[in-house]
Amino acid sequence: MAEIWFTSDTHSYLYPTDYISEEKKDMGYIALSSSFTPGSIVVDGGDVLQGSPLIRYEMKNGIRPFLAAEVFNRTGLDIYVPGNHDFNFGYETLRSFFSSLNAEKLAANVIDERGELGIRRYTLIEAEDGIRVLFVGVVTDYVNVWEDEKNLEGLKITDCVEAAETALHDGLVLHPDYTVCIYHGGFGDEEGKIKENRGSELASLGFDILLTGHQHAIIEPKHIGRTLTLQAGAKAMMGAHVILGKDGSIDACLVKTDSSLPLKKEMAEIPAKEEEDVLESLSVPVGRVDGCLVDLSKLESAIHGSSLADFFNDVQLEFTGADVSAVSLFNDPVSLGPVVTLGDILSSYPFANTLLKIRLTGRMLRQAMERSAGYFDIESGRVRISDRFTIPKEEHYNYDFYRGVSYSYDISKPLGERVVRLVWNGIDLLSAPDTELTMVLNSYRATGTGGYGIYRAAEVIERYSQDVQDLLIERFSSGQDIAIPEKTDFLLIR
Repeated sequence: MAEIWFTSDTHSYLYPTDYISEEKKDMGYIALSSSFTPGSIVVDGGDVLQGSPLIRYEMKNGIRPFLAAEVFNRTGLDIYVPGNHDFNFGYETLRSFFSSLNAEKLAANVIDERGELGIRRYTLIEAEDGIRVLFVGVVTDYVNVWEDEKNLEGLKITDCVEAAETALHDGLVLHPDYTVCIYHGGFGDEEGKIKENRGSELASLGFDILLTGHQHAIIEPKHIGRTLTLQAGAKAMMGAHVILGKDGSIDACLVKTDSSLPLKKEMAEIPAKEEEDVLESLSVPVGRVDGCLVDLSKLESAIHGSSLADFFNDVQLEFTGADVSAVSLFNDPVSLGPVVTLGDILSSYPFANTLLKIRLTGRMLRQAMERSAGYFDIESGRVRISDRFTIPKEEHYNYDFYRGVSYSYDISKPLGERVVRLVWNGIDLLSAPDTELTMVLNSYRATGTGGYGIYRAAEVIERYSQDVQDLLIERFSSGQDIAIPEKTDFLLIR
């Protein structure tokens, strides 16, 4: 038999910590690797260069090579497929990471015009018992939507389904026993010419196995047609174990990380200084709040408002001078204050998003807000979070809080008709829908992802290079206590 261990979306969570609690957590690639069986083919589906305090510390301090590359090398990683966030810092950063990574780099739909990344479309690996496995790698086409053009200089991202189909066809001449597609993307195509998650299309191409990522979802092994597919979440909280038999059988399961297992010798020998430096930097107080900026629970914040969301919106408005701002909070509730450390800030806003200022009409704003109004359902007379935001995965970060407008949702009304009050600068935008105004939102949301496709039709006035994390750190480091913002004028009618 042949064995495959698969992870994706580690975001450089290498150690058993979430950087929030001081307790050891069942997570992190180093701990997960203790479960890897000797002789296995080890595969990762991308998104290493963004998303954790560790990788942020490395980026800010110019630390090279990246610790993740050393960890992967010690694990014996065989294949790496880049994720969308691996393109966030441009060609040179990606080249630096790849040059220190021993694994094969696969991305059939990434054309490297400079030829310095060593990317291949596919590779064949022969396991110890002679089983031959063909691997094809692709990344979501949505890189073209999200990424700033300057970060894609020297690169071209093509249609992932067409690229995977061609690579599979070409690779079959090597006569593999099994075929595997590693896709940094998931399931649930969105509307639009360019689709973010095309797993169902890839599963129709005839691969034996489709290993997916990007969505941070836990998808137990299942078949789509003849193709076995799965997804193993994020932050190395879980890995996928696939066993290929000589008789053509395929068994697969998801394995939870167990940080109590003894570390393999090569992992135990990794110097801990960099991680210690990161933890020390995160524990240093950088500012104070005159009270507490609160996100107590996802439902309570959505119903009654959140002073944390109001604060984030105020920072965006003050920085850009826009008329209206939109922010989302993340899946895990985090509150700030009265003492705020760097770690607290990064926990409350974990991604290095940049901002855009756009011009749109009241009609367009209402259409976007109708998506947020769909966050609620009523069941047995009680308000609850709709399955639209929790199935197949939790997407609380796709509920937006607005600032600069007064608004109400009536959730007794049908979807698409729930925004019943929308006032900006004394103007009723429901009665004057052609009124133009400016809006600030992060680069992720501005692409229309999460069900906000209307933003793609808006005029982009300005793009800002400074990320939101830095803006928040600067605000807290000003030497003045942060005041609790005045509550947004929002009402939920049920």
